[in-house]
Amino acid sequence: MTAIAEKALVHAPLASASGFLEAFFADRAAPQGEGARVILRAGNAGHAAILTLKPAHRPEDMTPRYRVHCEADGSGPYPTYDGELSIGADVDYDAFWLVLEGAYAPPGGPAGKIFDVVAGRAIAAAAARGLLAQIRAEIEVLFSAQERAKVSAN
Repeated sequence: MTAIAEKALVHAPLASASGFLEAFFADRAAPQGEGARVILRAGNAGHAAILTLKPAHRPEDMTPRYRVHCEADGSGPYPTYDGELSIGADVDYDAFWLVLEGAYAPPGGPAGKIFDVVAGRAIAAAAARGLLAQIRAEIEVLFSAQERAKVSAN
């Protein structure tokens, strides 16, 4: 198994994080079954994936946490990823952290393991960073739109 841990700072209120995150995934509902269809990008390459979130809140958690399962949409030599997406507080609660932690098993047996060491791990980390960047960008746009609507309503 290869571990991935990435995070991104989102400039929107912590109190709204869960709602914004759920809206992001609802806007990308998978055509069949549960989950969301997203495009994972690494450099100039991209591939569709189905990402499923399920609440994984623990009694000690002060912020939302989700189990994440991600697999390629379609066939090919792509790994399946399992982990957690959590929301963490920033210093002043006017921003929050999206934290993605988990692991995948490289496909392709011994050759896949070698590819993973040479390039696959970097590709997977770039795809995780890209996903978090997508989520961050959309949440920040939604938050800005909400703030502009409040100002124009007054």
